[in-house]
Amino acid sequence: MTSSMVEPYAAALRDAVDHINLRYQQTGIIVSGTIIREAPHAASDLDFMVIHDATWRRRSQRFFNGVPAEIFVNPEFQMIRTIEREPSEGRPVMSHLIATGEIVHDTDGVMVRLLALAGRTLDGGPRLSADALLQRKHAIATGFEDAADIADIDPDRAHTIVTEALIETTKLHFLQQGRWLPRSKALLMDLDDMDPHLGAEFREALLATSLETQLALAAPLIDRIAGASGFFEWDGEPQEMAR
Repeated sequence: MTSSMVEPYAAALRDAVDHINLRYQQTGIIVSGTIIREAPHAASDLDFMVIHDATWRRRSQRFFNGVPAEIFVNPEFQMIRTIEREPSEGRPVMSHLIATGEIVHDTDGVMVRLLALAGRTLDGGPRLSADALLQRKHAIATGFEDAADIADIDPDRAHTIVTEALIETTKLHFLQQGRWLPRSKALLMDLDDMDPHLGAEFREALLATSLETQLALAAPLIDRIAGASGFFEWDGEPQEMAR
């Protein structure tokens, strides 16, 4: 793709790589994003993963030939840490960027190694602990309970809280199905693709015009997926604390 890229993206790519080479002593560059995947839209940008031998990391945003670009600069060990941490968080942000990108420069095979690691991570799916999932359920149930508690005295805030609880319940459903968390803007569309009926139920609750209706629609959804829409008994795992 990079060799046949059209303008203004081709010039933006050249300018960005020149900028990276002037500013950093890089050993590898991967470029990713919808532009590289040949699906650009008005808000598309270029994402650069840059590896260098220094021990610090940096993130920056710049325009090149009018095209926005994000630049992530890391030592290899930190990039590995980031990728290996993503299964426990449920979001494969860096793994996806690397696995769907194209190598621009690679002096010693670092980018080939990272591509392989990112691919294995994506294939492995999310791996949240039972305790992490339980804490998510607790936060959802507590949020819904809080919204119900203040429905009569602050309906506007209650509406925002129950909306947040519904969004978090949607995310929990993905994780319970062993699916990576979608990007925020794609959350409901991906839910529609995975389970159209459930997607319609969530949209109905989110778009309810009255708080009373929203609470009534949200409660069974949250009960079904999180297991409770209010206080419930649970024991978290013991956590060792450093002295």
